[in-house]
Amino acid sequence: MNAYNCQATWIGSYLKVKMYGKPIYPGRMKPYRTMTKRQAEGINSNLHLKPESLDLGNSSRYNSIPQTRRLSLAERERFENLMDLNFAKGHKYITLTYGKEHVSLAEASKDFENWVKRMRERYGDFKYLAVRSFQGRGTIHFHILANLPRIPREELADGTFRSIWGHGNVDFKQVYELSAGDRRNKLKKYLLKNLQEFKADERSYGKRLFLQSKNLKLPEIFKGNYDELMEDFRKMGVELKLVESRQFPVDYLNYIRLETHQIIA
Repeated sequence: MNAYNCQATWIGSYLKVKMYGKPIYPGRMKPYRTMTKRQAEGINSNLHLKPESLDLGNSSRYNSIPQTRRLSLAERERFENLMDLNFAKGHKYITLTYGKEHVSLAEASKDFENWVKRMRERYGDFKYLAVRSFQGRGTIHFHILANLPRIPREELADGTFRSIWGHGNVDFKQVYELSAGDRRNKLKKYLLKNLQEFKADERSYGKRLFLQSKNLKLPEIFKGNYDELMEDFRKMGVELKLVESRQFPVDYLNYIRLETHQIIA
């Protein structure tokens, strides 16, 4: 593969484009003062944007988090892409909490796996993406996006659905608004905020950042020269409308520009 300065990710009816200020060379042989793919991915994994860029709310609280415990651009993109590609309006948002205190992450993980198993036994297979966070008293709880089938109203009313969890409260809501092109979506911002808080907590060290089912769709990713990629999309009959563009200074790469394009046709 030749050098590239652009990565485009196809998410449903949107194209997310990341452009680098310098070309990236995937092989070992590279001109002087250029960057390899591994170096670029390392920067991307360690690139921590400003709080206002991440839409994470309280900037003073965010700035108090050690650099290594902050949510990186790569982590945010990975979570957002899975969320945007697999979940939409009409899907379900579930919160599972504990009635008791002092539940370890290991115990909570086992309880969550058992809940998923029992849910599938009763309602059939489904996809999920889950974020863990700690309540004020320190007990873990789960925020889950799921494409569950319709749950009978009587099972919601008589406690059948709640009893499948069996450890505390179950909050069940329908998702009314969720778009891949809207990074300011309240639910998306809330889940990212909880994701950051979980990573910042020392109890999460060595644990998976979020939980996901194995049947989630993965985004299609294209790499190449920015101008050539855009021309290729046009030749394919893909009409793009620029929705948003943001640019950030980055050491060694000069900058990273993030663009969101809506696919019109």
